[in-house]
Amino acid sequence: MTRAGKKAEVVSDVKKTSKGNGIKIVLVLMIFAGCMAAVLLFSPLLLMSEIHVSETVNYSAEEIIEASGIHTGENAINYLGGSLMHLVSSRMGTAERNIEKLPWIRTAEVKFVFPGKVNITVTERNAIAWIRYFGNYLLVDEEGYVLDVATELDDRYPEIRGVQLDKFVLGEKIKTKEPEKINVVVQFLQGLNAVDMNTPQKLVEVLDWVDIPENKELYLSLDNRITAKIKMDSELVYRLSYLKELYYNYIKPEERGMIDFFDNKYARFIAE
Repeated sequence: MTRAGKKAEVVSDVKKTSKGNGIKIVLVLMIFAGCMAAVLLFSPLLLMSEIHVSETVNYSAEEIIEASGIHTGENAINYLGGSLMHLVSSRMGTAERNIEKLPWIRTAEVKFVFPGKVNITVTERNAIAWIRYFGNYLLVDEEGYVLDVATELDDRYPEIRGVQLDKFVLGEKIKTKEPEKINVVVQFLQGLNAVDMNTPQKLVEVLDWVDIPENKELYLSLDNRITAKIKMDSELVYRLSYLKELYYNYIKPEERGMIDFFDNKYARFIAE
């Protein structure tokens, strides 16, 4: 055999040996991974012995846990994951999505804390107004998500008028054939929420109703004795703040009349 033939034969043997070693390594890794998975699956250290829920207003801890679909005594490995981020941070993506289906829940985080503990942290939606839907009233948050349904109004929240809803699903955003109206409603609700945030005096507490006509001007009733008209534009939050300031600090409790924004920044109270 020539020198070239011997060299080719040696190279072939090396490739075969390398391929065989590679297969063995893969098999060993697969067996190791299987063993580790079995250890994790049956390890008592991953059994969920305690589930803690952050403080909530609209749901009990039991309701949150039931919605999550997880149970004490089960192995956490069955629930971990949902995405790479969830897996890396020991979070349970499916349980989080289950909780977020509850109407009042904005976000949920379900995290396994070694050994044996699960922490559920939720943020809840903030109810802010009623919107009429045929013979019912829908309670919505500042983003227009439906939180509850009632057959009649109460005085906890103001009524939004002038919006014809197409349909609704509890826990989802209101729908209409006039999406621009929904944008106006959401803009107003977010402005109202911003004005009342972290202050003892709440405009929403004295607001009876808000009418949203076609021209994007808002008509408001305060305490059934004060009316106001406000333009819908980028200065909405400023005008709502001004309106609250006038009502609480400059108008007497027995006075009735109208608040008129006579230019882009200033308003005056016209008594009856």
